[in-house]
Amino acid sequence: NSDLRYELYPRAGEVFTVGVFYKHFDKPIEQLLNEGGGGASTFTFQNPETATSYGAELEMRKKLDFATVLKNFTFQANVAYIHSRVKDQSFDLDRTLQGQSPYVLNVGLLYDLEKVGFSGTLLFNQVGERIYLVGDKSAGAGTPDTYEAPRSVIDMQFAKKLIKSKAEIRLNISDLLNK
Repeated sequence: NSDLRYELYPRAGEVFTVGVFYKHFDKPIEQLLNEGGGGASTFTFQNPETATSYGAELEMRKKLDFATVLKNFTFQANVAYIHSRVKDQSFDLDRTLQGQSPYVLNVGLLYDLEKVGFSGTLLFNQVGERIYLVGDKSAGAGTPDTYEAPRSVIDMQFAKKLIKSKAEIRLNISDLLNK
């Protein structure tokens, strides 16, 4: 595992980071689906010889107080590009790693009224297409890989501190788009 990052902190509560990484996996664990006859599917695991992943990541968090109307807002974002490969001659594999998306995108807008103990967060997340289950290609016609399609997710959270910050009440609303 190698990771090279450059981090810049312009002021308290702000960050700008750029990084690159490389990971080598020795015998990664992957879940295998074998669709049997009559609807009797089985799940097993396999350990391919090797896998690698490498990529780049960009992250930023910026207070928006340069405009009076936005003084309580903070913008944050994180984007990553990931290239992965699983290789194994005995399993005849040369494909992406199970569960690894080729990209990840996270964007958030945070609102904080510290004096009254109220905060709100709006988050957007999307990951690229990834293998959900590895198909068992050794059995007859074989079972194809099952993919999870990219989808956009928007979540919200509101929080209010009570009793001089000794307690807090939160409301979480998940997956507003319900895709």
